[in-house]
Amino acid sequence: MKKLSLVLLLSWQILRADTPGIRVVNGASFMQDTSLAPGAIISIFGPSLANTTATAPDFSNLPTTLGNVTVSVGSTQLPLFFVTSTQINAWIPASIAPGHYTLTIQSPTGRLTKDIVLAAHSSPGIFSAFGTGTRDGAIQNGVTYALGPFTPTTNGAPTYLTIYTTGLDLSTPPTVTVGGVSVPVTFYGVTPCCPALQQVNVKLTQDLAGAGRVELAINSGGKISNIVEVVILPNPGQGPSPPSGENQSRSREVSNIAYIPRTSLALVTDENDDVVRVVDIQKRQVIRTLTLPEGAQPVAIAVNDSGTLGVVAERDRGKVAILNLIDFVVSAEVVVGSGPTDVAITGSTAIVANQDNDTASIIDLTSNHVTTVNVGRGPRGVAADATLGKAYVTNQDDGTISVINLNNLVAAPALITLPGAARPALIGLIPSLKMAVVTVPSVSASAQVLTVNLENGSAGTLAVNAARNGGATGLAVNVTTVYFADQTGGAVTIAPMGVKSGFAPVTVSVDLGARAVAVDLADNLLLVASEGTGTIVLLDLATNKVTGRINAVRSEHEVDSGNHNNHDDRITAATAPTITSIDPGNAAAGTTFTLTVHGTNLQGADNIFFVDPATLPGHGNGHVQTENDERMHSPFGIPDTNITVSNIQANSAGNSLTATVTIAKAAARGQQRVVRVEAVNGDTSWTASSANTLTIN
Repeated sequence: MKKLSLVLLLSWQILRADTPGIRVVNGASFMQDTSLAPGAIISIFGPSLANTTATAPDFSNLPTTLGNVTVSVGSTQLPLFFVTSTQINAWIPASIAPGHYTLTIQSPTGRLTKDIVLAAHSSPGIFSAFGTGTRDGAIQNGVTYALGPFTPTTNGAPTYLTIYTTGLDLSTPPTVTVGGVSVPVTFYGVTPCCPALQQVNVKLTQDLAGAGRVELAINSGGKISNIVEVVILPNPGQGPSPPSGENQSRSREVSNIAYIPRTSLALVTDENDDVVRVVDIQKRQVIRTLTLPEGAQPVAIAVNDSGTLGVVAERDRGKVAILNLIDFVVSAEVVVGSGPTDVAITGSTAIVANQDNDTASIIDLTSNHVTTVNVGRGPRGVAADATLGKAYVTNQDDGTISVINLNNLVAAPALITLPGAARPALIGLIPSLKMAVVTVPSVSASAQVLTVNLENGSAGTLAVNAARNGGATGLAVNVTTVYFADQTGGAVTIAPMGVKSGFAPVTVSVDLGARAVAVDLADNLLLVASEGTGTIVLLDLATNKVTGRINAVRSEHEVDSGNHNNHDDRITAATAPTITSIDPGNAAAGTTFTLTVHGTNLQGADNIFFVDPATLPGHGNGHVQTENDERMHSPFGIPDTNITVSNIQANSAGNSLTATVTIAKAAARGQQRVVRVEAVNGDTSWTASSANTLTIN
């Protein structure tokens, strides 16, 4: 069977960054719990753990000594998966009784100890596709064994998902929520392949169709797992932008929206098409498409108060794109942390939550200088206020909020601990009430949100979805009213937080997958970005009624009735880089030379690929490299690894660049390679022509 192997899962997990001191955490989530579970895979982090790197040859029969390293809990030696100088992955057998123990590492580098607690009731961990315990879960279709996205049906029958976990309490059935909605659990226990790995199987229900990118969480024995994500598509034929078939990725997925102050314009990010679309609300159409580098996965966007500058979180590139909103181009890319997932702007400062490596990036937008601040586990949302001089970052897997003093970035952030087992997501501020509002999408179908007193850190709980059909995801604040996107329920909730009694939120049905909201003050509208349908729903703030819809996946050069399940809008976008000629057009294997490229929009070029044309779209390869993940198209086609590039220098006009190119002796002679330039405004065309093709002699 084509199942995710334990070797693959733990190979992903080995990519986790080094941290100082000795830490022992769940090997899937990396959550710093107060206890660990017997039967769980663990990761041990610290310096000088070993003097070699070694991997167990057989994960179904693990050794207790690996690379001359042993790890013991009490008197029991643990089976080992991996050993490196900074990380050890091990398995605590379920036969070890709960209690207080000393964990001992014995290696050629010395003997290290750490006190740990084993408890039957400990937070389970869900493995993630990126080896970080965050973002996309390591989750398969239980019928086809393919990774997501998923539709509620497979071959006409319900879709079953296989979730790979560790640290489950097997004495009691777990519960699983998708977008806050509880789904039926059909199996939980040890995987057939590997005694150290656990899995949970669930059935998707039809009410999830078109929800889009939503959170998935497991509650095991009263303990909540880390949060991972899945994408639930509409059924084939459902809505104006359906997938081409069951469990088939769409080329365009609306992910977020931001209003440009004092205009009737909004910016919509598309996480699969890697573009930002400029939408004219009064004209009810997209008027410009801004291309980003392929594989950027833009998931969040913020605009400054003057409406001159935007910042886009490029989650798969570990960067943010800086948008010039006067000329509507990408002016720069700035490296931040791994997995940037949310962004806020206050004054001339942007704050970015980096979900994968537990940091926030503070960007001076006048110089693009970045200061890195350590926050809690799995930062998810961020909000900031210039008057308060503070930024607030929700740490999803810690259940905390880090409070960053923007006037003293050297100081460690203060910490607000949220009640219960909160898994906070996005955050909005109401400065006049000295309050923050925090969404908790995974906890229940009633759309639980937290109201946090910013002076003393106390928190209250509100349920803002009376229909009980999904958790609240996106939010927007207008003075003292908060607008929530009830993504799974396809609705928005209007919640007046300034009232002293009789809190009575109003819920309005909109479109499938209402993922993000923004307030258009010029037109007195709430703009609802609906991932499931690819639309922006316009809600009149005076009447709370839907007054119109805009097709948010149709770019400016496309007709409304056309097929938009492709990346063709990237090619025709005015900002897309182009190549008009290269010099030389041929070069010999085993040589190094200077390549000159002429074209347009080449500013900020930071990579050049030489691609085998046989692997490009139009050669029987569709539009993407992989069948089930549109975002894995960076770049289109397969680059020739025998050609390396350095010293890329683009001029300020963006019409010319030079680079040093080396072709290895092993390169195939007589072959052509399509030259593709990656710049801040995206990538040049994958279509082979005389203008962009190099022949290897």
